[in-house]
Amino acid sequence: MITEIIRLNSISDFCERYGAKVQHPLITVVEGRDLVNMKHELRSCGFYCVMLKAQTGTMTYGLSRYEYGDGTLAFIAPDQIFGKSTDKDEPVNNKLLLFHPSLVHDSELAPKFKYYSFFSYESNQALHLMPEEKIVVESLFEGLAMELERSIDSCSRSIILSFLELLFNYCMRFYERQFKGEERPNNQLIDRFNKVLDDYFNSSLPQEKGLPSVAYCAQQLSLSPNYFGDLVKRTTGHTAKEHIHMAVVERVKTLIINSKQSISEIAYTVGFKYPHHLSRVFRHVTGITPIEFRTRR
Repeated sequence: MITEIIRLNSISDFCERYGAKVQHPLITVVEGRDLVNMKHELRSCGFYCVMLKAQTGTMTYGLSRYEYGDGTLAFIAPDQIFGKSTDKDEPVNNKLLLFHPSLVHDSELAPKFKYYSFFSYESNQALHLMPEEKIVVESLFEGLAMELERSIDSCSRSIILSFLELLFNYCMRFYERQFKGEERPNNQLIDRFNKVLDDYFNSSLPQEKGLPSVAYCAQQLSLSPNYFGDLVKRTTGHTAKEHIHMAVVERVKTLIINSKQSISEIAYTVGFKYPHHLSRVFRHVTGITPIEFRTRR
């Protein structure tokens, strides 16, 4: 059983270990077949990796195994653990885009990076490309590789960042298509999300831990928080946090109508630490305060 995790801080470290060419210290496109020294090992890198799978197989990601197919695009953020899961140390016909966070730092792309939440998705939430989408991604990889082979000039950084932004924007479009293809499962997800909230509020957890968090709900549904949040937003039009707040307000309405508890007691019952926090959330969702709701009954 493999337990050692190889730490590779720089793109140069990665290329030196696996026999690839460094096109640029902060960004490099690597053909999997050129990784002549690729080993069966787990690794953690100090840079981003976008991996285009050109064959079916398995891969270790976050110390778990997952299956991938031809045209799968995986996004690996710095410090995540990933590696080969085959027993043979042999070249694989994949493409890798490696880039260091400092390349993006202080650029016009930096503030847009928060929208690329797929770097925080779990491995089983990878992007599965349609054939025509795979052609687009491959062409961007190839165009970027050609740019990196040129001599560096005053336009190089701007062009490289433009390639990255275009790639990530296409990925967002392709994920939209993938989410829409999962429309029915997404609706089932909302039903399961509501069940998680019902179970939470019917337990002692609100008094013990407060309001349910997005991370807690995502964990109960075996999803990463970012992927879960994106699915909820695309399915309902509301963020996962907004959905939780609406569920809390409905629970509070029921307690106001059917119990003689004070607003403060109800606040503690559903998980608010301070009653004025309940009033703020209630007003945001309904436009009135809990007291106003009670007096109108």
